[in-house]
Amino acid sequence: MQYYQHCIALGSKTELSLVSSLPSSKINALYRQLWREIFLFERRFSRFLPDSELSMFNKSSGMKNFISVEMKHLLMAASSMANQTDGLFNPFVLPAIQKAGYYYSRVPGHEKDLVDDHSDKAVVTIDRLEIGDNWAKIPYGTAIDFGGCGKGYLADQLRKSLPGTISGYWFSFGGDIALGGVDASDRPWNISVQSADDSSKNIATLSLPGVRGIATSGITVHQGRHAGKHWHHIIDPRTHLPADTDVLLATVCDNDSTLRADVLASCAVILGSNKGMRFLKKAGIASALLQFRNFKGETEMRSFGNGILPKVIYA
Repeated sequence: MQYYQHCIALGSKTELSLVSSLPSSKINALYRQLWREIFLFERRFSRFLPDSELSMFNKSSGMKNFISVEMKHLLMAASSMANQTDGLFNPFVLPAIQKAGYYYSRVPGHEKDLVDDHSDKAVVTIDRLEIGDNWAKIPYGTAIDFGGCGKGYLADQLRKSLPGTISGYWFSFGGDIALGGVDASDRPWNISVQSADDSSKNIATLSLPGVRGIATSGITVHQGRHAGKHWHHIIDPRTHLPADTDVLLATVCDNDSTLRADVLASCAVILGSNKGMRFLKKAGIASALLQFRNFKGETEMRSFGNGILPKVIYA
């Protein structure tokens, strides 16, 4: 039997689907455990909560801070992905994100919640992050944010916590999806990809046995106007500005992890449709689909890999 629950968490709609023959009482107990982990993670690592572990860490920039084991794992994962992408992913871009205009939470009802202001701080490279056995340190006057990398990390951790009696699952954190096993019909999961022009419409279906993580990153959701300029939240670490890109949405499928899919999807957005495709292929991504704006202002798609079934495909 297939079960499904959803809630607003981590700044977006979070969905959990499980397939199992377990009695509903045990499934409900498992759901309670999963939601508990999700909300604890948000409480500890959200930049929109001034007393979270992440926020307190940023407030203590320039000093060694004792950190939790999970904070250490997150910092190490972020550092690893920054090095793998030659700095195209950089958790130190939080000041640039806020300066561009993504300051407050975008969750309805929380747009004016109190948040820490890091907009005047410096953006530095990942080599300035120091990690010890039970401590970490960032330079004075800097700040970090895990963003989608954190959601991908959490999705990967939750999958590892599932008992063997779960025959299939998919977890969605606002575009970051961890999946495995089969659906209630004993078939591989089919995941729909929304249109960059109309989020109520789907432009492709992903049928990807063996894929562990799917992530969609882009410039169509977290965007607006600030100080007379249009902004979106995908910051190019090379310029400290919103990426100058033709990519609207990048959907990336990875055989290993949701975290890796998330980071590489954002990198593809930064690089643009041509360089982004080459970058993803070189990184060994299983499949990818980019929706981008052509020189006529029309939306086109490019994809590679097996298991992507678009309605229309542009070479």
